[in-house]
Amino acid sequence: MPLITLQALTKTIQKKLNINEKQARAYAEIVMDMFGYDDCILDNILDHADRRLFYRLEAEGILITRRDEAILSDGTNWRIRYWVFQKSVIFPSETKKKVKIGRSKNKQPIKTIPPYDPNAIYSSLPETAWTTRKTHFI
Repeated sequence: MPLITLQALTKTIQKKLNINEKQARAYAEIVMDMFGYDDCILDNILDHADRRLFYRLEAEGILITRRDEAILSDGTNWRIRYWVFQKSVIFPSETKKKVKIGRSKNKQPIKTIPPYDPNAIYSSLPETAWTTRKTHFI
């Protein structure tokens, strides 16, 4: 997918929030200043006003949150929350493109592959895949 630009984000925010271009650009500038060239940022760098804007953009599907947990040396859990661009919302035409495989020797129709969705593999796994395996020692 292409790099997220100020113009693309402004256009998406204007469309999703139904606001004028000037206000959408101001919001986009705040978001782009936080993200820079990255696709995700840590939540703890946001102040209250920025976080409210991010929650609003999350409600419209422009941003999503992700959470990781780490265990510290004293045994406590440390939760890390990230904000991630939802590129499929910002660039909807890019996700609708299909990949062509080609023609076979007998000139059968071209087979297409749907766009790659990295989250699809997780939703296709059965619930038992998420349980830990127990090993029994004799």
